[in-house]
Order: sequence, then structure tokens, then C-alpha cells
Amino acid sequence: MKDNEKFYELEKKIRSFPEPDYDKKFTKETQDNIHENLLQIARVYDKKKKRAAIMKKISVGLASIAAFVLISILTIPIIGLDSNQQGQPGKGEPIVDKNKDKEDIDQNATEENLYENAEYGFSFTLPVSWEGYQIVSDSWEGISTDQQQTENGQILLIRHPVWTEEKPRQDIPIMIFTLKQWSSLQNGEFHIGAAPIGPTLLGQNNEYVFALPARYNFAFLEGYEEVETILENNPLQPKNVVK
Repeated sequence: MKDNEKFYELEKKIRSFPEPDYDKKFTKETQDNIHENLLQIARVYDKKKKRAAIMKKISVGLASIAAFVLISILTIPIIGLDSNQQGQPGKGEPIVDKNKDKEDIDQNATEENLYENAEYGFSFTLPVSWEGYQIVSDSWEGISTDQQQTENGQILLIRHPVWTEEKPRQDIPIMIFTLKQWSSLQNGEFHIGAAPIGPTLLGQNNEYVFALPARYNFAFLEGYEEVETILENNPLQPKNVVK
């Protein structure tokens, strides 16, 4: 039986007693006072029990918090140790050489196809994807102001390895001029084709001038954007011709 129930049981027993003799100063008022005191004691005791229960819950909560704090204190150094050891090889783990990776990247960057032309004296750098390229010979013709053919020369076409008749790709055309021809062209003594602008200079050596035809990509063939990107990096390097 709980303590509160004991008090209430006691109260019932007291109430069951025979009615007192009020002539002996044990009046009804005195009885009521005793009854009220008993009830007050019961309520105070009940409050104490509730307070004790609350304190017990608080104690349990504090114990849980203390346990969590203790676990955190014990865990933090371990986590910190693991973080500091990141990147360091453990037993049986492969060692990653970052410098080696950098060397591999640099090596891949230099793995390019270099076309060299000893006859005219120049080299041309191509991407790795152009491995297996072909060199196709063509020619250009210069027309004077009186519509007479006055000059001609060679065009070397660097052709992508996947180029086909059914599906042609954009070539890289290189026009070859002698120094005299280039000078005449710049002076307007003749022109090439109907384009209002002339070829674009790519480079020159002691004997020849190398240029890109005007509107060479006017047909917008597949791969023309890639060719533009290649040409932006100054791939042609002239070399003096020794005779």
C-alpha cells in the first residue's frame, strides 16, 4: 500500500470513531481542525513525493548528459587522431605518389603528333586524337587584276584520320608562298579566290611564308571548331631552310 493511501485510510478510521463528547471541550471545531491538519500533512507529503519523483527524473537526465559528455571526451581524441592520419598509408594500403600523377598528366599533355616538313621548313603540332593523319597536296592559283593567272603554289592539307568521302571532316590547310609571292599578294598585284580578304599569316622562315586560306571553314564541316581551337594555339613553327 502506498504512503498516501495509508493516510487516507487513517483518515477514514478517524472519521469512523464515535462522535466525541463536545462538553469535554472536544468540540466539532476542534475535530475539524484535527481533520484539516491531517489533510494538510497528507498534501505536504504528497508534494514531497512528487518533488522526489521530479528530482529522480532530473537525476536520471543529468546522469544521461554526464554519460554523453564522458563519451564525447573519450571519442574526440580518437576522431582527431583519425583526421590527422588521413592521407598517410596504412599497413597494406597502396602509396599514392602525387608527384607521379603530376608527371603522368604532364606526359599526357606532351603526347602530341608533330608533323615536320623538311622541304618547306616547318613543323605543326597536332592533338593525340589526330594520330594517323594524312597529308594531301593541293594547289592555289593567283589571279591578277586583269583576270590573268599570274601565280600559283602549293597547299598542304592535314587531314583527320577518320575523314571519309561519305563523311568528310574539316582539313587544316596550309598555303605555301615564296617570299616574293607573299610580297606581291600584300601589294595587291594579284588575289586568290573571290574572298574580299586575303590569307591569314601563320608564320614564315627564310624562304617561305605559310598562311591559312580565307574562309577555309566556310562549309562548316564536322570538326571545324576543333581545327579553330588547334590554330589558336600557334601550332605551326617555321624553321629556316638550308640549301
